[in-house]
Amino acid sequence: MATKKATKAAIKRPSRPPAMGPVTELFGHVTLVESYTVPGFTGCHALVALRDSPGITVAVLTAEIRHQELMTAALATGDLIAFWGQKYAVPPTPRGGTWSVDVYSTSGIILYNAA
Repeated sequence: MATKKATKAAIKRPSRPPAMGPVTELFGHVTLVESYTVPGFTGCHALVALRDSPGITVAVLTAEIRHQELMTAALATGDLIAFWGQKYAVPPTPRGGTWSVDVYSTSGIILYNAA
């Protein structure tokens, strides 16, 4: 008697490289926001000039809509943000290529009012 293998309909989700290192809270000003809708990733990254490390810029990569909205608002207003994230050992590159800055995942963003 032949046995049938159960076929599961697999939902293919884009794999996300694991973030490495401890969760870190960093503060800075958003200098650029770029959004993507490319195969394997829908989301954005923001470049953040760090407040406590002058001259250092990092990228924050997220697929969370609310995080994108806060980073876009920070870019428009120039207000300070704080974000919690983990630095990627091998960051994803939604459009290919390489990063010239450290890239962080994010699990939370605070947008401060400058007033």
